Amino acid sequence: MKSRANRVKDILDSGRYDDAWDYYPFNSGYFMCLKLKTVDAEALRTHILDKYGVGTIALGETDLRVAFSCTEESSIDDLFAIIYQGVKDLEKVASPAK
Repeated sequence: MKSRANRVKDILDSGRYDDAWDYYPFNSGYFMCLKLKTVDAEALRTHILDKYGVGTIALGETDLRVAFSCTEESSIDDLFAIIYQGVKDLEKVASPAK
């Protein structure tokens, strides 16, 4: 569990996703929460479940809970890439090109 949590922190601290979210402090437990900057958590939750088959939990308007405990360490990069892609998908819908 600790190695998964460390991998998640490495990914989140990389800066790749800073435009989409911040994250709340977490330890090597089972879950962590993203604080979304540009999209609604429930809209993102349903979008990534329907389009990408990734399940998360929306907590209010901005917080998305992610269970890294049930994700293989080798798939954690993909998990956050999918969540990020979901954010970008929703941003495009909210601001269609003119």
